[in-house]
Amino acid sequence: MSTNNTIAQQNDPDELLEVFDAAGRPTGVAKSRAAIHIEGDWHQAFHCWIVRPGRQVVLQRRALTKDTFPGCWDAAAAGHWRFGESPAEAAREIAEELGLTVDFAELVFRGRERMARHFASGLVDREHHQVYVLSSNARLSSYRPDPAEVSGVGAFQAGELLALLGGKISCLTTVEAVRVADDGAVSPAVFEVQRQDVVPYSVARVRRILGSAKLIC
Repeated sequence: MSTNNTIAQQNDPDELLEVFDAAGRPTGVAKSRAAIHIEGDWHQAFHCWIVRPGRQVVLQRRALTKDTFPGCWDAAAAGHWRFGESPAEAAREIAEELGLTVDFAELVFRGRERMARHFASGLVDREHHQVYVLSSNARLSSYRPDPAEVSGVGAFQAGELLALLGGKISCLTTVEAVRVADDGAVSPAVFEVQRQDVVPYSVARVRRILGSAKLIC
């Protein structure tokens, strides 16, 4: 496929990623992030969902400058899995995006999920998400998010989040939240979130990821 010169500017276009096939098998071929998103190759991403006591789920609000889903609520930390990285190395996303130091042994692997999207900008994003869950009771005010990646962090009741994704409620409000300023400073905030404000994950997918009936019931 030829390069589309009208495609939107991408974040980190030179980042080197590995091409995967549709079944999730690595090919050993490395390409730049820009080429992969233009040509629509399958590639791998690291996703970490954070859960807290009280059946709460922590999500990040993506920066408004992101090339996909700007300003939308997403997994607490998520990013591309660079060519040649181990799982522990790919978990750098937690520190890079949220400013949290986490021992990889604390993460629980929840499996692989696929997501494919075509964007009006011309980007074609086909990803295999390697999904992990972290249990943490840290206050959001202790997070130090990167403002280039994250514009807010919020804790939500898991049951309400599932109800929103399933169309049973039209809006939900954060239990705790912080807004991230351009200089990285965090301040207390309250966010009201509608379905279109969340990256379009299905209820079934989020249930699989959270996994525990004790959390989501």
